[in-house]
Amino acid sequence: APLPRTATAVGMLTAVVLANGNDGDNLYPLTEDMPLAALPVGNRPLLSYQLEMLQRAGSFGEVLVVTNDRHLSRLEAVVSEYRGPLRIELVVVEEGAGSADALRTLRGRGRLAGDFALISGDTISDVPFQKIAAMHQLHGASVTVLLKQQPPRPAADKKKARDLDGTDFVGIDESRQRLLYLESAADCDGGVITVSESMLRAHPHLEVHSDLADPHVYLFAHWVLEVLDHKPHFSSAKFELLPYLVRKQFLDQANLPLPQAEAQPQQATAMSSAAATAARLAGAVRCCCYVVPHDGHYCMRACSIAAYMQANLDICKGGAATFDKAAEPTEPLREGNFAASNIDQQSARGGSVELGPRSQVKKSAVGPHCRLGAGVRLTNCVLMEGVVVHDKVHMSNCILCRGAEVHEGATLKDVQVGSNVSVEAGANVKSEALTAEVDAEGSVVGSAEED
Repeated sequence: APLPRTATAVGMLTAVVLANGNDGDNLYPLTEDMPLAALPVGNRPLLSYQLEMLQRAGSFGEVLVVTNDRHLSRLEAVVSEYRGPLRIELVVVEEGAGSADALRTLRGRGRLAGDFALISGDTISDVPFQKIAAMHQLHGASVTVLLKQQPPRPAADKKKARDLDGTDFVGIDESRQRLLYLESAADCDGGVITVSESMLRAHPHLEVHSDLADPHVYLFAHWVLEVLDHKPHFSSAKFELLPYLVRKQFLDQANLPLPQAEAQPQQATAMSSAAATAARLAGAVRCCCYVVPHDGHYCMRACSIAAYMQANLDICKGGAATFDKAAEPTEPLREGNFAASNIDQQSARGGSVELGPRSQVKKSAVGPHCRLGAGVRLTNCVLMEGVVVHDKVHMSNCILCRGAEVHEGATLKDVQVGSNVSVEAGANVKSEALTAEVDAEGSVVGSAEED
């Protein structure tokens, strides 16, 4: 019989990274031409941050990156650049498949033999995953969820019930290790929540929070996959599977598929411990959480334009996270050997960048093969590969996708420019998304869409 595997055994756990881009609509037009997981943050693809987190943990051997046919070739290029010890495999699922659908596909292909991590393809976190795994093992958890406390809000900026869109109400015990209640504010009537008597009897000191963000990092017990067999309509792990497990801690479990002592295969017990065995044999659902204080480890999702921009700023300036931006190229800046000091230390620069005289780049990420003319001013901007910025252009808080071009004298603020879009000379654009449109001559020009 195989020996029980522990949380510290290298190669024991499998990680599933969701890179199939179902959340990419929030980043339009950035994801129009590029999958979410390939978007550059600090001149590194987003996927590289999940891989680095898993590699640091030391307890993952295989990483299954879920994608679709449309994004496969681009992610193959990203994965080919990885040089670490993890075994990475791209797994193609149907277009539009949810996270629970993807897990069913992997289970059907025999790819998940033990406890497994499920991570969103837009998550950037330097939380030590080995601590999450240790908590999961100690408590014999059905699922362990990473939660990040948000910074306190000023008294004058308190959220009202109608402003709670996207917020979760999260109930935890006084030890801050048990996840007892989980409900989206959208599912609550005016921000009013209902708590079961059975839960309050078991945990009278329940704490309910609206300041705990879910960065979509989960560690599931293997048997939870059986729930998906019994609930074929579940499409989302976050919005259906996880709340179901949390509720089942205090409801009748007669219909919940739990492994029984006489039928439990040894290989399905991925992380054996006395607590885990006792919980499973008792037929108990146990949901745990690893809570990171607001001033603790870096943890966020680049799942919106604002969050993506903030992630770039954080990584470029350093200090906010233990991740590094892409290594600076060794060749000097081209175009007259212009001084590199005009790209400040809180910026990132890719290879083969050209920078004209009297130009300044501050708190920005400039991708490879970008060309900036004379007198250009960039502040808090992200330029992806091959962007061309002509003379005397001023931009702040802007994102320019691959191959975009901004002509002489244009001023852009809070603007996203799609791939291969051309912005006319002298344009003054604020708070818009410029997407591709072909004019009568067949040239790609900017088409404004309000944010």
